[in-house]
This record gives sequence, structure tokens and C-alpha cells, in this order.
Amino acid sequence: MPDLSIIIVSYKGYERLKQCLESLNSFSGSNLSTEVIVVNNCPGDDAISSFTNLYPRFRFFNNEVNGGYANGCNKGAGFAYGQYILILNPDTIATEGALEELVKTAKSNPEFMITSCRQVNEKGKESIAWGPFPGFRNLTGFMRAILRTGFQSQIRVKEGYSSDVFFPDWISGSVVLISKENYLRLNGFDEDFWMYFEDVDLCKRARDMGGEVAFCTCVSIEHNHGGSSRINKKTASITKAEVLISKHIYMNKHRSGPDKFLIHSFMVINNLLSAGLIALPGLIFFFIPKLFLRTLIFIRIIDYYTGVLLKFSWDTPRSVNYRKK
Repeated sequence: MPDLSIIIVSYKGYERLKQCLESLNSFSGSNLSTEVIVVNNCPGDDAISSFTNLYPRFRFFNNEVNGGYANGCNKGAGFAYGQYILILNPDTIATEGALEELVKTAKSNPEFMITSCRQVNEKGKESIAWGPFPGFRNLTGFMRAILRTGFQSQIRVKEGYSSDVFFPDWISGSVVLISKENYLRLNGFDEDFWMYFEDVDLCKRARDMGGEVAFCTCVSIEHNHGGSSRINKKTASITKAEVLISKHIYMNKHRSGPDKFLIHSFMVINNLLSAGLIALPGLIFFFIPKLFLRTLIFIRIIDYYTGVLLKFSWDTPRSVNYRKK
């Protein structure tokens, strides 16, 4: 049984994927035994088949549908034999030393149900890969600025732990270390989410179970964002719209009563007004890709809200669970 099963969900972005797999292929395995599982979330695209010859030690699986990130991760976890599972984005580059340290930290602290680390791009700029659970006080950038509920306000340290570790509410789904046992206890990612907020939801459930969500500042992994989500205007408009849609799904799941109603109402009004305003220039200057992208996003949001009214459901039509209902 390997120490670590590394699961990568891929959707095109093959150049970044190759860089990621090259980094993993260089591991010696002397201190950490690993297996690599790649789930291809682009049905009918045979380009991934060339990777099977390049990396014969890795296992590749074709998903029958593009069920989203949560679905792809769960598919990969179903094939995993490792004691620990590492969910890793295909646009990352990891070193063996970084993963050894991350696994060592998790093993030394079994109360850490979910563990992650710093993410920096190829230019050395760090991205914020953690944050507070969403609520009224931090729904928009304006509210975070006024109420001072930004990400930095959420850094929490605990007595008895190294200063290299702090405890946010959630960590990004691009680097998630969790034991196979805890993954099964949590039933993996919730497949109501197609893309985005599935990581926030997983951390919320882990913390509700009494587990810790830990972030290691002494470990870094290179992450160059947008390898799959910004391939073209259509893909970018879908993924950016799903950010707004998935926030509704999260709130519907974790809020109740008047609080849930008020949050949904606020988000609908805010999304329609803000997205509508920035969509107007795209109608006029449709030949400018960045402006027209905003128009496409607004059209998708309108389509989603229309479906909400017709189906009486906040679920995204792209999720595998929606298709089963």
C-alpha cells in the first residue's frame, strides 16, 4: 500500500498537466511511496491517451461525463490505495520534499483532518489558498473591506502547535491532503457542486465533525492558475458563472430559515445588478473578448436563475446529482 495517492482531475490544459506529471515522475520514492491517478474529465478527447505511454507508472481513467471537479476527485479516490489522498490541481508543480513534509505534518497530528500549504506561481507570487466561511459579512469584496472581514483577519494560531501552522476555516481544493479513512468518513466531495465551493463545503463538514483544517506555511507548491478554466471564452464564462452559482448551493446547504432566504435574496439582487452593469459594454463592444466574456457570464446567470424559478432548486444543471433528480 503506498503512503500517498495523488489524484489529479484534468480537463484539457495538457501543457500544464505534462509539467505537473513530469514533476511527480521525478520522485525517487525513497521516503514516501506514491501512486498517481489522473481522471480525464473531458469525454471523447483522445489527447490524454498519449500520456499513458509517457507515464506508464501512472494510472489514467476517462470519466464518462464531465461531472465537475467534485465528481472527478471522488472517481479518482475510488481507485486509490494509499493511506493518504492528495487532491492536486493539474496546473501545479510539486517537489518530493514538499509532499514528504506535508504528509509528515499530517501524520504527526492526526487531529488535522485536512491539511494544505502555500501556493506560489512561477514568478514567486503567493495566492490566497484559504479563507473564512462565507456569510453576510464577507459576501462581497465591498462588504469585506467595510467590515474588515478579509482573509488576513482570519489567520488563527493555536497554543501547542508550531508557528508554521495556522487554522483557517477552509483551504483551497487545489492542494488537499486527507487520509483515505477521513475521506470516506466525509463521503468525499459533495457532487451537488460542479466547480468551486466544493472545497469550502468539505472543510465545513470536517470542522463540524470536530476535525482541524490546517495550513502549513513552511511548505510550498507551485500553482499557475487557469490551466483548464480559461482555455477559451466559452469555458471561462461557464467556470466564472459557476463561482456565483456554487455560492448559492453552499448557502442553501449550510444556512437555514430567514438567514438563508436573506442571503439568497441579497446574492440574486447583487449578481443581477453587478453582472448586468458590466455585461452592457459587451453587447456594444462584442468584438472585444474581455468585454464580451462578461456578457456571456450574465447570460449564464440569467439562465441559471430562470431554472431556479422553474425547478425550485438552487442546484446547478451541470452537476451529476442534478441529472439524477
